[in-house]
Amino acid sequence: MRVEAVGAVPEKTGGASVVDGDASVALAIKSFLAAVDSDDSLFCVAQALAGPYTNKSSSGFVCSGEMALKFRESGNSSNRSLHFLLIEKLIELLKEAGSQETLEATICLTSSAGAGIAERANQKELAIWIRLSAKADTPEKAVLRWGLGLAHLQQALLFTSRHLRMHLGQASG
Repeated sequence: MRVEAVGAVPEKTGGASVVDGDASVALAIKSFLAAVDSDDSLFCVAQALAGPYTNKSSSGFVCSGEMALKFRESGNSSNRSLHFLLIEKLIELLKEAGSQETLEATICLTSSAGAGIAERANQKELAIWIRLSAKADTPEKAVLRWGLGLAHLQQALLFTSRHLRMHLGQASG
């Protein structure tokens, strides 16, 4: 997967249509939300999953969805170095997942209100905004790849939760 960390949340692309009624997408989202909300996860949803949306591009079709996650424990929500460690680990894990030609994740450290860090540097509570995109030659294949990308993101978040628990345990011990 191609992964990019950015300083501000990019604008949404226009002309996209919401993916509606696809059972595989609904199941992927349900599984993702259950995993993020599980005891294995340090995170919770700060902003509900937007999308997925499909859009026609010059190279075929793109399916994208956006979400914002924050640390469940409020004591970690303003820890900037912990957020940077989270981003670093997510980038490392996601780069190894899926195809760089068909899957892309854009990650941004934001205030929990949703604006990019560049615009809201003085906000205390931080969140990680993620846009996941998948490309294909048909909208159906793009949607399917997006669901697979969401599963990769889910696994990366759970692994990162374990990694950060060890880091937090060492820091307090």
